[in-house]
Amino acid sequence: MWERILMAALIVGAGVLAYRLFLQVQRRRAARGSLARAATGRSAVLVFTSPTCASCKLQQLPILERILVDWRDKIEVEIIDVTERPEVATRYGVWSLPTTIVLDEQRTVIAINQGVAHERKLREQLGSTSAGESAQAGEWASSHLRASAN
Repeated sequence: MWERILMAALIVGAGVLAYRLFLQVQRRRAARGSLARAATGRSAVLVFTSPTCASCKLQQLPILERILVDWRDKIEVEIIDVTERPEVATRYGVWSLPTTIVLDEQRTVIAINQGVAHERKLREQLGSTSAGESAQAGEWASSHLRASAN
């Protein structure tokens, strides 16, 4: 009996360890990919999607639209279709959709969200950038949403 419990605990532990290692590798890949992007002086959210991703269209994109109501001109949102630009998804280590990557003004990776990132979570992540500090100080301006066509 104890042997089975110990074996199950070891298997679960190995799975958790493997997942954490995978996330570290993805974060390193995303950091390398973000360095290739030109800094614009604004924080950015990269949204990885595809034409067949229902949760991207029905959940993630509406959440980002609500955030843009308040974060105008403080952030850039780039929507990346992985079917059209698979090399970008590979560069960032994207393996599930939707995935959002939050970058600060210097294009340093702040957060990687696999699956739907809820509004509160994205606001907290953006709040840790200087764009968040400006937005929280009440400096709201017009938004900048661009679909990636590069």
